[in-house]
Amino acid sequence: MKILTLNINSIRAHAQSFIDILRGAEYDVIMVQELKVEDAVFPHNLFDEYGYNIKVFGQKSWNGVAIFSKYSIEDVTRGMPGYADVNARFIECVIDGRVRVINTYMPNGDTVDSPKFPYKLEWMQAFTNYISMYLDSEEPVIIGGDFNVAIEDRDVWKPANYVGIAIAAPQARAIMRDWLASGWMDAWRELHPDEIDYTWYGYRGRDTVGNKQGLRLDYFLCNRAAAKMVKSCEIDMAPRLAEKPTDHCGLALVLK
Repeated sequence: MKILTLNINSIRAHAQSFIDILRGAEYDVIMVQELKVEDAVFPHNLFDEYGYNIKVFGQKSWNGVAIFSKYSIEDVTRGMPGYADVNARFIECVIDGRVRVINTYMPNGDTVDSPKFPYKLEWMQAFTNYISMYLDSEEPVIIGGDFNVAIEDRDVWKPANYVGIAIAAPQARAIMRDWLASGWMDAWRELHPDEIDYTWYGYRGRDTVGNKQGLRLDYFLCNRAAAKMVKSCEIDMAPRLAEKPTDHCGLALVLK
């Protein structure tokens, strides 16, 4: 099973590049974030012909997550259980009765002195509490998405530029490091322990991609059962290099 996670930065604005991914049929499951469209007007008509089952948790103009799967999608949960949130940031399901996936678009938080920053930390702590029950489950559980955290300085092209920015804040990093310390596996880092690479490149500036001026914000975390199934995890540059690109690369996970 090959799974892609991708922040599309508006499913309508970047519909053609996303259709190219679907048409390629390379991925069995695609976890999409930042749809920026509510459920009622999600453009199913653009994607239905490519053979994917689709589950959406959308929001007008902001946020929104979706799962595309060639296999059945069951046991769907929209919104993090136990946490009241007006934002569409979480969708969970079971794929083909075999693998549970959680697709998340975590809060950005802006700067550490922003009123948005406490919400980021609160959300991440609620997520900590929720996922704890899955760590030792016999069911393979994979968490994918845009986490909006660059967990180490080497995940930031120029750390000095991000002092005081929420995505590199020590408090947010500490929460995510606790996930890893408890036993969740950061699939890409596990397989690329010494590599420096990024999944996000801004639109501003001269050739941010070619000059490697990016951030690693997108992850797959695997519980103990899922970690045993991981064959590879690679950054897919194609979405960022498309004619009308999102600002994120894809991240591709292959399970044995």
